[in-house]
Amino acid sequence: MGLRERNAAHTRELITGTALSLFVEQGYDATTMEEIAEGAEVSTSTLYRYFPSKDLLVIGPFELRGQMAAELQSRPVDEPLALALGHALTALLTTPRPGTDRIRQLRMVLDSNAGLRARALEEFVRERMLLEQAIAERTGRAVDDVFCQMTARQTMAVLEIVGMRDFADVPEDNASAAREILEFMRGLLGALESDPPVVPQLAPDA
Repeated sequence: MGLRERNAAHTRELITGTALSLFVEQGYDATTMEEIAEGAEVSTSTLYRYFPSKDLLVIGPFELRGQMAAELQSRPVDEPLALALGHALTALLTTPRPGTDRIRQLRMVLDSNAGLRARALEEFVRERMLLEQAIAERTGRAVDDVFCQMTARQTMAVLEIVGMRDFADVPEDNASAAREILEFMRGLLGALESDPPVVPQLAPDA
C-alpha cells in the first residue's frame, strides 16, 4: 500500500470512528455531517468525498458488494456446489474486520435506528439475489428455480448466524479471529448436516 492509500485509509478510519462515537453519544438522527467533519478535523468536502451520505458511515461495513457471488464464481467448475459455497463463506467471514469495540458501536447504532436496519437488510437481500444468480449460472438452472433460491437463502442464513454472533471474546488480531470464526462455522455446518432443518409440509387434506 502506497503513501496515498495509507493516508486515505487513515482518513476514512478517523472519520468513521468520529462518526460512530457521535452517533452513540447523541444519536444518529441528531448528528449532522458538519459535526462529524468538525470532530474528525476534516473539511465537509473531504467528508462527503469519502462518504457521500450519512448512512454510509454505518452501512459501509455491511456492504458485501457481490463478494459471495464473486467468490463462488471463482471456484473450480468441477468443485461440488456445497464445497464451493463453503469456500465462499470462509473467504468472506475471514477477511479483516473491525475491532470488537467498533462492532459494538455499529450494533448499537443499528439497533437504535429502524431506517438504518432497513438499509442493512437491503444490502443483505441484494447480496442474496446476486448469489442466486451465481448458483443458477453454475448449475445451469433458472434463477427463479426453487433450488437456487433456497440454496442461496440457506447460505445467507449461515452468514447471518455467524455474523450475529457475540464477538466480545474474539481476539482482536485478524488471524486469531479468523480461526475462531472458522471453528464456530465448522460446528454450525456440522450441526446442519447431522440434524437438517425441517421442510414445512401441508396436511393431506389442506
